[in-house]
Amino acid sequence: MFYWIENDIQQRYVYAYKDISFEGYNRETCPQCGRKNAIAHYTGRNSHLLLEGRGTYPDFLQFCGAGNRLFIVSEKALNIFEQYGITGYYTYAPVTFDSSLVATNTKKMIVPDYFNLEIGGRIDLDLRAMHLKQKKKCATCGQFEWSRQKLDPMILDRTSWDGSDLCTLTSMQGFRICSEVFVRLVNDNKLSGFSFHV
Repeated sequence: MFYWIENDIQQRYVYAYKDISFEGYNRETCPQCGRKNAIAHYTGRNSHLLLEGRGTYPDFLQFCGAGNRLFIVSEKALNIFEQYGITGYYTYAPVTFDSSLVATNTKKMIVPDYFNLEIGGRIDLDLRAMHLKQKKKCATCGQFEWSRQKLDPMILDRTSWDGSDLCTLTSMQGFRICSEVFVRLVNDNKLSGFSFHV
């Protein structure tokens, strides 16, 4: 079974609202189809985030800012993932925070170490089961149009799964999917900030 990963917004957690290393988008025109392609541009290799909120620091930190979608986990969570052989992320990098905003937490707690995981696992939608098609797909840039606007219900194609515990949708990179093994590990170790739905 697969699960969609989201941040738990029912609890009061600190979250990151901006990446100050994000400078904007470089826009390139595909020479074949003429579509614009926006590529996020950053000042450095690692994210530098601004924090907000008066809750506790979760193991899965929500990021609400512009730029690439980040998958930010605590050092505790990363160590557990490595210890139990969670697959699907191919690298990780430390995340830094603006120290002046640590005071937004009423107890002025020390910010734990966090890492951004680059998710490399892949799975995709079952277009046939969803009665959905990709139209006008460009062979050069890969952009396409959906045959309709409403995509619900979203059904996963198990045959497209590469076997990883952490995945992104091939045709919609912003979504994070995980295996049942990952959900059990998060729940067994009481890692906070995660929310899962089928």
